[in-house]
Amino acid sequence: MKTSISEKIAYGMGDVACNVVYALTSGLIVYFYTNVIGVSAGVVGTILLVSRVFDGVSDLLIAQLMDKINSRHGKARAWILWMAAPYAVSATALFAVPSHAGKMVQAIYIFVTYNLCTTVVYTALNLPYSAMAPLMTNDEEDLAKLNIFRMSMSPVSNMIVTALSLPLINFLGGDQRAWIIVTAVYGIIAFGMLMWTFLGTKERFHTEAAAEAENLPFRVRLKAAAQNKYFIIMFLMVMALALYQNVNGTVSTYYAQYVLGNAEIMGVMQTCEKIPWILGIICMAPLIKKFGKRNLVLGGAIICIAAQIILMINPENMKLVLAASIIRGLGEAPINGLTFTMLADVINYGHWKTGIRVHALIFSTFTVGQKFGGGVAGWAIGQLMQLSGFTGSVTETVEAVAMIKNLYIYGVILAWGLIAICMLVYHLDKEYDQVLAELK
Repeated sequence: MKTSISEKIAYGMGDVACNVVYALTSGLIVYFYTNVIGVSAGVVGTILLVSRVFDGVSDLLIAQLMDKINSRHGKARAWILWMAAPYAVSATALFAVPSHAGKMVQAIYIFVTYNLCTTVVYTALNLPYSAMAPLMTNDEEDLAKLNIFRMSMSPVSNMIVTALSLPLINFLGGDQRAWIIVTAVYGIIAFGMLMWTFLGTKERFHTEAAAEAENLPFRVRLKAAAQNKYFIIMFLMVMALALYQNVNGTVSTYYAQYVLGNAEIMGVMQTCEKIPWILGIICMAPLIKKFGKRNLVLGGAIICIAAQIILMINPENMKLVLAASIIRGLGEAPINGLTFTMLADVINYGHWKTGIRVHALIFSTFTVGQKFGGGVAGWAIGQLMQLSGFTGSVTETVEAVAMIKNLYIYGVILAWGLIAICMLVYHLDKEYDQVLAELK
């Protein structure tokens, strides 16, 4: 049975809501901690890295709970209902750092609230949401379209948050109170969108193989996932993608302020990147059959690297920065539009290879890679900026500005280079028809 257009839109709304917090935590939050609260970049980077260890454990725990809990609202869909309100509240708490407290108290508060929001609530919301699509439809073409709807809608909130947040915050006074107000409004809107997802979707399929796998010991399912070579490739690829998203999201604000002269330009940069991304995903469906998923992602990685090479010509030129953002957005479209469809292929391959259909666990360990990659990126950015002498003041040293430039240009090249390498050894597209035929 195929999903309707209205159900596809309702499902996509869930990722629009999830991207509110993702946009804040992968982009603006570090800027807030360093330039508004005054916490050192090194301390923030260390907190982000340590938090990812807890985050990885939480993914595995939520996956275990998903396998064991059967609600009348569904295995995955129920979590959207349960986590909608905590999601809005915990996101707002991120910005309520006690401004006059000592540095140690501030660091503890940041650690606790960051982990409450991202490690606990966001994981318990986003992991079940990501695993929900294959439970809604068992039609391969419909599943691809469902994920294309999701990934073409998801950048919308990311684009709005990154483009409007700083202007809105500055309009409200630019202080901590303004950050809290803006985030609270985002949280309320996100809550409404999650309710739209919950009420507008339905789980229909829970295969016998998946049900059997849920009763197997954790170590057996983990071993089955580890024997899936394409899962390991995708795990590494999503780590590299998280590296890019965090470098681009975090450093672009500093780049706009200290290289281009105005922090609010970051919103324009992100908008120029997200619009081609959205348009590219919308046009993705007919290209999949013609070129294949792997080739589209590989081509996109090459385009993103080319954009950064163009930027090297004159990193301070506004027009060149925006042109590179547009080109990068086109290159990002394939990986963002196809990752979850490719992951569904990987789950089928693992079932064919091992005889065990590992569903929630693969999604959880997959998101572990995303979060660990983001944590390493956040830590590295913090440490490198600290070494450069970055202080978070209105003006920075030549060395600090040079570090921001290098991170923004070469950090992105590194991330997309790693993605390209992963795709060069990914050959599932060629094998998939046979795998699917034998499974059926």
